[in-house]
Amino acid sequence: MLIEGSASSVVSGVVTERDELALSWVLSQGVMTVDQIYRAVYASDSVKSSRYAYRRVQFLEESRYLFAVHASHKKERFLKATKRAQALLALKAYPDVTRILHSPALSEIPHAEVLTEIRIAIAKSGKHGEGVWWRSEGSLLEDPSFLNERFNDLMPDALWVTKSGRRIAIEFERTRKGIIRIRKKVQGLDRELIRGDASFDLVLWVAVDGAYRDLKSVLLEDRPKHTLRTVAEVLKELTGE
Repeated sequence: MLIEGSASSVVSGVVTERDELALSWVLSQGVMTVDQIYRAVYASDSVKSSRYAYRRVQFLEESRYLFAVHASHKKERFLKATKRAQALLALKAYPDVTRILHSPALSEIPHAEVLTEIRIAIAKSGKHGEGVWWRSEGSLLEDPSFLNERFNDLMPDALWVTKSGRRIAIEFERTRKGIIRIRKKVQGLDRELIRGDASFDLVLWVAVDGAYRDLKSVLLEDRPKHTLRTVAEVLKELTGE
């Protein structure tokens, strides 16, 4: 697609299919680093260096499809998508890009970063179904079948469809929320899991530090449809390293 605009506003160039895919990832995840964009989209047998991704991201920034933000927890820049990117992808019927433009607060960026690492690991592992196998919380919120009283504040952070067709709700807990609140959330997800029309089949909890300990104390009870992992454990299992 040729980009139109004046020299002072938007540069001229061609947005490739790979660029569109990169924009769709950023829209879905909220924010991504250039390295994450490279590993998720641009890395291939013919592209073995992240320099190419940096050039494409620079072009997408100059074309006003992406803009950079700086998080407090690391020096590397994060990229957010613009309404211009959203309008472009909506015309191409990309999934998970039509919702209200998601812009995580600075405090939410580390949470989004880990979910992106999990998604990249799943993509690289091949442990996913065909078609739309990952849906963000925003995509689920947009889905009428999820917009009902049984979810309220229980919407999963993401939904992963495996190669065998199992639907796994992913919950990433980065901060402690207290045993009472955790137990309420686990019990709410249990109620969903036993429904005949359940929206997912299993729940994968990924947690760090104190949040992990709190979840472990609750999940020690007989809950075979719940799995608890640290970030390092789930990434290792997905990558096989």
